Amino acid sequence: MINAIIAHFLKKWYTYFMANTQKKSGLKPKFQKAKAKFFKTYYSNPAKDLKIIAVTGANGRDITAHYLQEILKSRDNRTGLVINPKSTSDLYKRLFKIWKTGTDYAVVSVDSVALANHFFYGMPIYAAVITDDINNGSLDAQPDDARAILFNTKPDFSILNRDDSNYQTFVEYPSKTATFSYGNNHDADLKVTPGKIYKMGAEATIAYSGERFEVATYITDPAASLYMGAAAMTAFALGFDSDAIVDGIANYEPGTPKEK
Repeated sequence: MINAIIAHFLKKWYTYFMANTQKKSGLKPKFQKAKAKFFKTYYSNPAKDLKIIAVTGANGRDITAHYLQEILKSRDNRTGLVINPKSTSDLYKRLFKIWKTGTDYAVVSVDSVALANHFFYGMPIYAAVITDDINNGSLDAQPDDARAILFNTKPDFSILNRDDSNYQTFVEYPSKTATFSYGNNHDADLKVTPGKIYKMGAEATIAYSGERFEVATYITDPAASLYMGAAAMTAFALGFDSDAIVDGIANYEPGTPKEK
């Protein structure tokens, strides 16, 4: 009964707050952050018991998120997946559902619009992952773009694309534990070399910390090797081995349900 009264009050307050705040100019960032704080309370702060892996980038973020979900599941980790939440409330609603099932990890794929609107404000990020960058003068290509907001949350781990033109910008943001890179660049922590592309999939070679192994995916995108590299570097950072990476990447088939 008391919880119902509190929820009713919070909804009333939020409606009033939105109606009054939206009329004022120059308050969008503050307003978006206030929304995040509200939904954090309204949905009982579901992130407090979840290891949130946030994946962003111009291309490949959804595929990378699916790879990560499968890698985590391959070692019996209870894992939820959120693809492109449309609003702060949508993100928290989905995380709440995942949290209620006793899940360990939540992999979230988000675009720059979501980050610019501070969807993750006040939320602990376990790993922040970027896939790639397109240099077309849009928001996604700016050195100080919205994606930097994600890495400014001080995640436990930051996973960066060493081939990204904005790498030097993102690497300046501190992580709590470690920052790793992947890519074709010889300075990358994890080196990924594209292999053959077939009608039904693609291959790549991954080299990390003295280990070298092959991975294969059902994805035929020419950039699939980089997406596999992003997932592999994230998995290594979180303590998974190459067998889990090979199994997880191979397990993802396009056309499977987007969220589980």
